[in-house]
Amino acid sequence: MGYGGADRVTLNLLQGFDRSKYSCDLALMRAEGDFLADLPEDVKLYDLNVGSLWNMWLPLLRLIKHSNYDVVYSTCGGASMPMMLAVWLSGYKGVSVVSERNILFPPRKNRSKRKLMIRIKSLLYQRANWVTAVSKGVAMECNDVLGIKKDKTVVVHNPMVNDQLVRGAQEDLAEPFFEKHEDVILAVGRFEWQKDYDMLLQAFKKVLEKRSGTGLFILGKGPLMERYQNLAEELGIASYVCFGGFDKNPFKYFKASSVYVLSSRHEGMPGALIQAMACGIACISTDCPTGPNEVIEDGSNGFLVPVGDENLLADRINELLSNTEIRDRFEEKGPSAVLRFHEKPAIDSYFNFLTQ
Repeated sequence: MGYGGADRVTLNLLQGFDRSKYSCDLALMRAEGDFLADLPEDVKLYDLNVGSLWNMWLPLLRLIKHSNYDVVYSTCGGASMPMMLAVWLSGYKGVSVVSERNILFPPRKNRSKRKLMIRIKSLLYQRANWVTAVSKGVAMECNDVLGIKKDKTVVVHNPMVNDQLVRGAQEDLAEPFFEKHEDVILAVGRFEWQKDYDMLLQAFKKVLEKRSGTGLFILGKGPLMERYQNLAEELGIASYVCFGGFDKNPFKYFKASSVYVLSSRHEGMPGALIQAMACGIACISTDCPTGPNEVIEDGSNGFLVPVGDENLLADRINELLSNTEIRDRFEEKGPSAVLRFHEKPAIDSYFNFLTQ
């Protein structure tokens, strides 16, 4: 239950599911992380206490064998294969549901490893009753690459907009960085290669050439944080960039910012982008696979730019900061574009198909 998007979604699902229809247990690779203390008291927690996702299969097999679950449901893409291995070897006869939350095989994956993983994932997923995907693009990959039948594939909408967001957005933000700058560009996400903060920092340097009163605030943590801090120093923009760390309430930052930017190389369905649009902040995103172009209609409720295009990203940021008419339109239209990610309809999308 760390700081990733899947962890937050799992928490939201466990907080919001219909108690009159279901009871839920939660099995974790390790019982640790930022959101662990927020789990509801009526959710029974099983700590599998293993060092890697692949090692989950054996304690999961034991748990499934000695329990009487109607449904075994993975809400984490990495846990889906070991879960299905446990389901298969245990002889489980109930309903099994796996989850795909990102593009199946990111660009940096070794080609031979990719082929092997496709075969293993296809074999295991075809034994599942249902395969859930967080976007239409991910669902198409499951059908075309893994050979999963369309009638076994369900697009689910992550519950990213709830009362917690509304309350959190109303909190006062005691962050001096926002007071020091005329406009603040916000980015939220882990410091990993996927998020392409290299490109974002390069684009921001170009923004500063025209708008020197602008700041960039990046909220998150991760293994590449020091690298990006060093890059900001090398580019001579460190005094205009704030690395804000992790905050369980990112919503107050949305309300205080002028523009939200997602610079990713790939996603599944970016939760922070959805939350930013729900909070009424003008958004720019790379048109990466997959997700952003399913919520942003370019030029209507946000801007889409090609992956890695730092020049166009800088131009779009400058355009939004200088053109209040466009910014107002994006702020007005953004919330209605993400209504399906509000808590009730989104949680329903995760559960309703189970009764089919």
